[in-house]
Amino acid sequence: MKNNFTPTDICYIYDGSFYGMLSCVFESFEKKEMPVEITSNDFSLFKTKYIEADENKAERILNSIPQKISDLTRDYVKLIFLSCIDKKEIALMHFLKQGFESGANFIKTIDTGFGCTKIIVEGALENSQILKIQKGIDLLRLETQRFIQFVRFSEVDGKLVSIIEPQNNILPLLANHFTARYPNEQFLIYDKTHGLGLLYANHKLNLENISEYKMPPLSQKEKDYQNLWRMFYDTIAIKERKNHRCRQNFMPKKYWKNMTEFMAE
Repeated sequence: MKNNFTPTDICYIYDGSFYGMLSCVFESFEKKEMPVEITSNDFSLFKTKYIEADENKAERILNSIPQKISDLTRDYVKLIFLSCIDKKEIALMHFLKQGFESGANFIKTIDTGFGCTKIIVEGALENSQILKIQKGIDLLRLETQRFIQFVRFSEVDGKLVSIIEPQNNILPLLANHFTARYPNEQFLIYDKTHGLGLLYANHKLNLENISEYKMPPLSQKEKDYQNLWRMFYDTIAIKERKNHRCRQNFMPKKYWKNMTEFMAE
């Protein structure tokens, strides 16, 4: 059964948080109105309505998703919020509206035959907002996998530090991998793009806002290790088989400036 929403010229303004976004969803569904825009900016060309983040309302929306659609859809909603999809908030609103209308068959996984699965969202080909979301999540997953491979740490005062510049807010998606890989270390992964830091120390993990971070001077020991890594990288390369286009396909150039093997001393 379809939910009839009245299109409006109202812009929802929220605090930028995940619960704030879900509170906007609650407001829309309760009032049966579809806002023209949802933003965390204070300015809009449309008539504005401020939606206060309400934990109870947000939890009601979050809990209703697996009950009326699926667990996979709830996970997908979290990924959408972490993505850099243009105007993701209003796209997410349309996504959930379609999801509640479609029910359990809204999202499916299919085996690609290459040892992995692909997620298919119902209505993606007919609905530009849902198609935009599906493409955006594919890019989010790809970027997460690339940074699992491309993150490079430097030792600073006995701690491991890395600076990354992702398009999407992927730090929460990197946490499990690196805590499992370095369970007894202390490390910081600083996301320069979003001003966030993933800090792990004494087996405790925190995600904190860090407006600015500059890598401290490296010790001579760390410089020596980095030089050895560059030497190893250059030594194992086969000059006659170099293919710069192929290398850039697997290791795009935008990542190079934060990778030890491509940095100048």
